[in-house]
Amino acid sequence: MLKVKNLHIQFEGPNPFHALQGISFKIAAGKTLALIGTSGSGKSLTSLAIMGLLPENARQTGYIILEEPGGELILNTLSAKEWGKVRGKKVSMVFQEPMSALNPIMTIGAQLTESILAHQDIDRPTARKKAIEWLDKVKLPEPAAIYDRYPHQLSGGQKQRVVIAMAMCNHPAVLIADEPTTALDVTVQAEVIQLMKQLQREFGTALLFITHDLALAKLIADDFIVLEKGKVVPDLITPEFKAPKAEMSANPCLLKVEGLKVHYAERSNWLGKQQKVFKAVDGVSFEIEQGDRMGLVGESGCGKSTLSKCILGLQNATAGSIWFKDKELTTLPGKQWFDLRKSIQIIFQDPYASLNPRLNVRDLLSEPLQVHKVVDKSGIEQRLRQLLDQVQLPHTALKKYPHEFSGGQRQRICIARALSVEPEFIICDESVSALDVKIQAQVLELLYELQAGLDLTYLFITHDLHVVKSFCNKVMVMQKGLIVEAGAADQVLNYPQENYTKKLLAAAPHAL
Repeated sequence: MLKVKNLHIQFEGPNPFHALQGISFKIAAGKTLALIGTSGSGKSLTSLAIMGLLPENARQTGYIILEEPGGELILNTLSAKEWGKVRGKKVSMVFQEPMSALNPIMTIGAQLTESILAHQDIDRPTARKKAIEWLDKVKLPEPAAIYDRYPHQLSGGQKQRVVIAMAMCNHPAVLIADEPTTALDVTVQAEVIQLMKQLQREFGTALLFITHDLALAKLIADDFIVLEKGKVVPDLITPEFKAPKAEMSANPCLLKVEGLKVHYAERSNWLGKQQKVFKAVDGVSFEIEQGDRMGLVGESGCGKSTLSKCILGLQNATAGSIWFKDKELTTLPGKQWFDLRKSIQIIFQDPYASLNPRLNVRDLLSEPLQVHKVVDKSGIEQRLRQLLDQVQLPHTALKKYPHEFSGGQRQRICIARALSVEPEFIICDESVSALDVKIQAQVLELLYELQAGLDLTYLFITHDLHVVKSFCNKVMVMQKGLIVEAGAADQVLNYPQENYTKKLLAAAPHAL
């Protein structure tokens, strides 16, 4: 059993901050406790305290106790040397972003074998055998082949399974899962959750599941606590933006895609022998009307991102055409593409990765204004202030750098940058999936208000069907490079016709 008693964490320095204020909870062997809260509530800080990974300027009081058959182990009194025997063996963790948790220059097998050898008194051949057994246990195909692969050669869901294997291979008494499915599509999310529960039952592990998704918490947990600003609170607030329903009316076609194909020749070995053709996009046709909020959903690898890259001119098409108003994009010369960039913009999933950390907001927003000559030099300051007003950020933000903002604020800066060149069409590529539900609702509401005020059209790529239902007026469902179902969002989500759409809906954490 894990017990946390009256845990306080304070940060010292020029700006002292009382981050956790007397939280208490316990998790019995084989049980799951969900720790729910918005960004900044103290969820991840709690997990770092349990793992003994708090930063040096953090000071903690209270107790974190691991009850073992031989007695109690007080985790927050262990030395660095003692932690080396506990972390990964008795207490382990699955992180949100699997690529960050895996070493990109080591094979999967080497990393898993290293973890086993660190805590088990066995030789390397036996550790290798155990590693392959664990890759099989987490239901990875061809585990012996996966053993020799590198992280970049695996999908997001496969990498997360590897991280789970690394966390569980030494049979820890406590497993912390910190937002382990946020970046995964709904079907892979369901598989990963099912896998974790199965391993938990097999080994009697106490599981602390950290999430901002209340529906997911209800699905997986035996009990839950809610954190807000470092305190345990009774409220379960689940704010959700819902776009007002509008009558479906025929508007002018803004984007028309006809018979679009993107095929890759896969190579079987280093000699370059051609093996087969991979059809990322395989004959897609659709229209997006002016003023649409078109959702595009489907599992990872279905072709969503490849399709968006074609629309942006970042990926060559094998066949087909893309019309934006009167321009055919697949054959557009470079100079005309430069002029068109103002009309078609994109907002990415990770707001921190898409902002240059060395530039302040003034420079980040000024650059596109100057490149595309949207305003002359005398008008830049007024335009910058107008952009910050549009995304509801204070003018003082101009002097600050990306690391000084929260995730939701950074995404507002990305939206401001996309708006700076006065586009007509914006692709939102998983642009709210990394945000907690409260901030997510605020950003969706902002995007809706901007559409009404600036006459924008959106293509909203997401794996979150709840976001589609609350924000989009139309939706397309993509599977293996094809659009298998499309129509009004309410119609497709409430009365799906295709089995694949039904499968996606069934995998969502709670009913739509």
